[in-house]
Amino acid sequence: MGVISRDKDQINCIYASESDFGKQLEGYLESSGKDILMINLNKTMLTPTQWQDLSIELNIKVKDFIDFSRVENTTEDSNFSTNDYVTILENNPKSFIGAIIINGSKTEHITNVTEVLDYFNIDSAEIKKP
Repeated sequence: MGVISRDKDQINCIYASESDFGKQLEGYLESSGKDILMINLNKTMLTPTQWQDLSIELNIKVKDFIDFSRVENTTEDSNFSTNDYVTILENNPKSFIGAIIINGSKTEHITNVTEVLDYFNIDSAEIKKP
C-alpha cells in the first residue's frame, strides 16, 4: 500500500478521539517504545483512496469500519457504494469503529485496547506505568 507511509520504527494509528477507546490508545501504543503518529479522524480525514487501500489490505469492506448506530438514517442493512461509505466516514468520523494500527508491513484493524497488546505480543503485566 503506497499511499500511507510505513516505517518499522514508527506506528501509525488511525482512530477517532471521541470514544473512550480512542482516548486510551496512545498510552497502550507508547508501550511499544516506537515513535507514534496518531491520526485523529476528527481532525484529519483519510482520502477515499487511503480508505479503499486499507480495506483491501485488511480484506474487509469500508462498510465494516462504520458503527451505524452512530449515523442517522442508516442501518447495517443499508446498501451503498464504497464511495458512499467513505462519505459517511468523512461526515461522521465518530462512527469509525476501533483503530487501524500500521507498523512497517503489518496492518491491523482493532476494536478494543487489549488487541493492541496482542498486536505487539505484550502481556499487560509488562506495560510500564508512568
